[in-house]
Amino acid sequence: MSQTAKAPIRSSFPTVIAVLGAFFIFYILYAFLDGAITSESVSTNMDTTQERQSLAESHAAGEKLLSEYKVINAAEGKVRLPIERAKELVIAENSN
Repeated sequence: MSQTAKAPIRSSFPTVIAVLGAFFIFYILYAFLDGAITSESVSTNMDTTQERQSLAESHAAGEKLLSEYKVINAAEGKVRLPIERAKELVIAENSN
């Protein structure tokens, strides 16, 4: 009588539990960090109207920088050009 050795049947239950546990741990960490970041941003107590005014002022300052001439360094001959003029000069320089 010859008997063949049978491999023990292993359950996949511990593997499934380990994978689900890992996902759960990552979810908890993500939720904790997301909540911490959100609470910090809320704690700044900035009024949205002030923030919008500041954003509008920032855009206006940027538009002003992009649309005016200004001498940066006269000794070196550095100037700030309006963006449209700078584009025209680059196109003219590269079209030759």
